[in-house]
Amino acid sequence: SPRLTPVASVMVNPRRSWGRTPTPSPKMGPVPSPKLGPLMGALAAAAAPLQAPPAPRPPITVELAGGDSPEVTVNGARLEWCLPLPWGKLCKYDKELCVSSPLFSVRRAANMQLMFYPNGSRSAEDGHCTVALNRGPDSAGIKFEFLVNGRGIGPKVCLGRRYLGDYPLPFD
Repeated sequence: SPRLTPVASVMVNPRRSWGRTPTPSPKMGPVPSPKLGPLMGALAAAAAPLQAPPAPRPPITVELAGGDSPEVTVNGARLEWCLPLPWGKLCKYDKELCVSSPLFSVRRAANMQLMFYPNGSRSAEDGHCTVALNRGPDSAGIKFEFLVNGRGIGPKVCLGRRYLGDYPLPFD
């Protein structure tokens, strides 16, 4: 698969100004005038509201819907699904045929299921498999990362009912 490398570029602008007075960033708070001295600076600092620290979030846990399963291991927020069939049988599957995991849930996202297409989904390139995440109808959005035999393509977000990700075949 292609490797993308960010490249820094320098843009030279022949203009000296944009023709307007620069405005301060909205993230900057009120700044006291230097002519008012330390008294006004202390008043402005005292008037600034203090932000309370954010409330700690409960830990993320994964739960299997049907109890324990020999092919699924749960460790905190990590779910590991070991496919029940050997690769020799899986690689003979037709495109669009898949193997499904047991149902599982994560906080505010119930009835999720993984699906593995050994030879890819309909839109996958040759030499790629597909991993899909199906979610229940009333599930909240979820941020996750798929690893296929330890290889991943980075964190993803699923806001809809289904996410499909194509990966190089685990055994070339």
